[in-house]
Amino acid sequence: MTAEPRSAPRRRRTQEERSATTRRALLEATIDCLVEEGYVNLTTTKVAARAEVSRGAQVHHFPTRATLVIEAIQYLIGQVSQSLFNEIEQLPVGSDRADRALDLLWSTFRGRLFQAALQISVAGPGDPEIEDKLSVLNQVTADLIRGSVPLLFPEEASHPDFEDALYTALNTMTGLAMSQRVAKLSEAEVEGRWRRTKAQLLRLLEERD
Repeated sequence: MTAEPRSAPRRRRTQEERSATTRRALLEATIDCLVEEGYVNLTTTKVAARAEVSRGAQVHHFPTRATLVIEAIQYLIGQVSQSLFNEIEQLPVGSDRADRALDLLWSTFRGRLFQAALQISVAGPGDPEIEDKLSVLNQVTADLIRGSVPLLFPEEASHPDFEDALYTALNTMTGLAMSQRVAKLSEAEVEGRWRRTKAQLLRLLEERD
C-alpha cells in the first residue's frame, strides 16, 4: 500500500492578519448594533460581546465609542462604494437602464449604510464626541451617490435639468427609507410605495429627454 501524502501544515496567520480580522469583526458588530439598536443604545461593551472580542482588544483598536462609530461608517462606505460600482457594471444598456438604475439606488438607500447613518444623524448631534464628524460623514455619503450618477444614468446626466430631477429622486428615496424606520411600515407597504414612486420618477426623468 502506498502511504497517503501528508497535507501541508496550515500557515499561521501573521499578527497583522489577526489584527485586521479583529478590527473587521468590531466594525461589523458596530454597524449591526447601530442598525438594530440605534446610536443611543450602542456601547463598546455590546460591540465587543457581539464581535466575540475581548474588551482589551476593543480598547486597543478603538479607545472610545465615537472612534468606533466613525471608523465603522467609513469602513461601510468603502464596502458600499465597491459593491455599488460593481453592480453598475452589470446594468443593461438601453431602455431598461433607468428602471434598473433606480432600483439599484433604492437598494443602496435601504441598506446598512443609510440605516446606520440615519441612526447617527438622529442622535449624534447631541453628542459632542461625534457632532463635529457628522457633516463630514454626510458629505462623504452624498459624494458617493453623486459620483455614481453619471455611470448610472449616462444618457440623462448630460441634460440641463437632470440635476433637479435627480435631487427629487434622491430626496424621495430618503423620505421613503426613513418612513420605513420611523413609521414601522411592513415590507409589502414599502415595496408598494417604491413601485409607485419609481413610476413617477421614471416619468420625471423621461420629461428631461
